Amino acid sequence: MQISWNGLSCFEITANTSNGEVSVVVDPYSEGTGLRVPRALEADIVCVSHDDNDANNVSSVAGEPFAVKMAGEYEVKDVFVYAIPVDKGIIFRIEAEGMHVAHLGAINRALSDKELETLGTVDILMIPVGGGRVLTPKLAAEVMAQIEPRVVIPMTYALPSLKESLATADDFCKAIGTCRRETSNKYKIAKKDLPADDMLVMELAKA
Repeated sequence: MQISWNGLSCFEITANTSNGEVSVVVDPYSEGTGLRVPRALEADIVCVSHDDNDANNVSSVAGEPFAVKMAGEYEVKDVFVYAIPVDKGIIFRIEAEGMHVAHLGAINRALSDKELETLGTVDILMIPVGGGRVLTPKLAAEVMAQIEPRVVIPMTYALPSLKESLATADDFCKAIGTCRRETSNKYKIAKKDLPADDMLVMELAKA
């Protein structure tokens, strides 16, 4: 599996399946955010966690992607997407290559026991950490502890040119306390290579 980050809560996840390579784009944004929209986005599946310009620019994604905008369970080309309703938005559980990826959309509070149960075991967690309309660094650290993933990828934090004022990834690491941290522009991971002991914070550079 390969994961790249485009800023805010926008990710591209590419997985190998029996149907070949399958691409999932989550939360494509518009230029109203202050960020330049990636030109090369193409997907089989596009997931939208909330209906705002930082997540709902489906038309920017090439191909003929299957759009997931409502709660429910979906399967496209051997990739499973569970869209779980949370307040006015959705959080996602994406299953591919035997791994469970959770994307917490624009959540701004701790998860309930029922939501945690529905989310299930999480290998890779994409979590907003910038405060304001999403989790603060401190609250993000608490939610991360609720979920206990093996890899954490922070999202929705401060970037140059972003119109929104947000906390930084460093603020999130400080809130965690001890931060085993790697930085890259793409994260390639197989199930057998997931961290067994220490949780890894994988800070992705914007593509």
